[in-house]
Amino acid sequence: MKRRTALQASIGVVAMATLAACGGGQTSGGGAGPVNLTIALSSAPNSLDPAQVAVGPFLNYMDPAYATLLTRKADGTLGAGLADEWGYVGTKNTQFKLHLRKGVKFADGTPITATDVVNSFKYFQKGSGPTVAYFRPLTFATPDGSTVVVSSPTPNPDMGTLFTPAYMGGAVISPAGLKAPKKLASTTFGAGPYVYSAQQSVSGDHYVYVPNKNYYDQAAVHFKKITVRVMPNVNSQVQALKSGQIDLMYGTPDVAPTVKDDKAITTLQKPTTWAGLFLLDRNGTVVKGLGDERVRQALNFAIDRAAITKAVYGDYGSPIAQPQMPGYDGYSPAAEKMYPYDPAKAKQLLKTAGYAGGLTIPVNYGSFDPSTTKMVQAVQDQLAKVGVKLQLRAATNFGGWINDLLTKKYAATVLSPGTGGEANFYAQQAGFTKTGIMNVFGVDDPDVDAAYSRLAASDAKSSAAASKELTDVIVRKALALPVSGTDTIALFNSKLHGVKFPEGGAQLTSNTLWTT
Repeated sequence: MKRRTALQASIGVVAMATLAACGGGQTSGGGAGPVNLTIALSSAPNSLDPAQVAVGPFLNYMDPAYATLLTRKADGTLGAGLADEWGYVGTKNTQFKLHLRKGVKFADGTPITATDVVNSFKYFQKGSGPTVAYFRPLTFATPDGSTVVVSSPTPNPDMGTLFTPAYMGGAVISPAGLKAPKKLASTTFGAGPYVYSAQQSVSGDHYVYVPNKNYYDQAAVHFKKITVRVMPNVNSQVQALKSGQIDLMYGTPDVAPTVKDDKAITTLQKPTTWAGLFLLDRNGTVVKGLGDERVRQALNFAIDRAAITKAVYGDYGSPIAQPQMPGYDGYSPAAEKMYPYDPAKAKQLLKTAGYAGGLTIPVNYGSFDPSTTKMVQAVQDQLAKVGVKLQLRAATNFGGWINDLLTKKYAATVLSPGTGGEANFYAQQAGFTKTGIMNVFGVDDPDVDAAYSRLAASDAKSSAAASKELTDVIVRKALALPVSGTDTIALFNSKLHGVKFPEGGAQLTSNTLWTT
């Protein structure tokens, strides 16, 4: 049951990152810009509890009320948050020290101590959110009232990332919240620049955040009010953005072109996720042929990524042959050249592997994302030309997709609408390590394990090469069938400033950093 819950949350993260929409605020007179920020998302949060929330765009519900120990700056580097000093202890990538800045308080006015941080971590470890698994192996010590030392049983070259907003574990929960955990789902107990106002909010419709008088940096409170509206229809969001009712939303390839020439609206797009097939059954349990590396390589040679991407994603996608995006840690130019479109070579590899007559692969995917449906059907058509038949199973919702996945009847799957957009140490763990949440068949690959271990133990000088090496191993052994890199699209009021994608990151900067 815990695995099913975690899978559900993970799907929410990735799917919402592309499909959710956020936007809008009220504009003051004289063209001075929004004094209240209003953001529209296509779905209400599954919870306001940091240990349960599905993150991704759901962070727009969390960031105002929960300051994190560390932040992510626009240049991609770590920045101070509730902690003002941080770094590894020693050279083994297993211990990380955090020092709290002086005078920080929770919204209720109580001082934040190292013990509070540890108690919050321990609560988070028991949660079901998509990043909780990264925290479960960790242990904690408090050398003094302002210092926390985090220890990992295995090396982690990017431990600081865990304490930034994208991973939520660094969003420290107050003792009052930990004493009443059931209230965490609908009330906030953080130390952010704003606090959730239940009196001004309607659950499932709109969520209102007002300034926190106890926040340590009052100059960073830029808005009188932040409102997150739930607007399931993306076309309605566009109309609200055009009329000034909202300030920011996430677009889609269908609606983004409709505001292209509107000078009052800025469009920001960035490749953030790869779409394609996870070849789950790499031991050949359901489809014997998938246990043969040559068969998996044949699938990669058989598809015209450029043609599929143009037809499905247009100007908001790019062909990709690896499970990482350009501009992100671990992207490998060498891996990108491994599988040029070559149907003849695909047929030759299939013949050599003993499958000249072809084979059939059952695949489950989510039809709730129209682009995914188009993509997987295009892949189906092209693979059929080399004798490979995809038996497609469509799920109309997240729960159905998960239920199908866990039956282990499907040798491959599509994570709708895609995955990626983070450091390779985290990006490849879910799908390709033995205990990864997407590795439902529990496939153990010694080459992947070795490359992953080298990355885990790498230092600042060797991490870039080790990260690319991990990608190269995954691609060379054809453990997946990447097809397209897809863009996250932000559409926002041009008077709103500070809306950026950090270097090497797929999520926008926190809404608490935006200004007018």
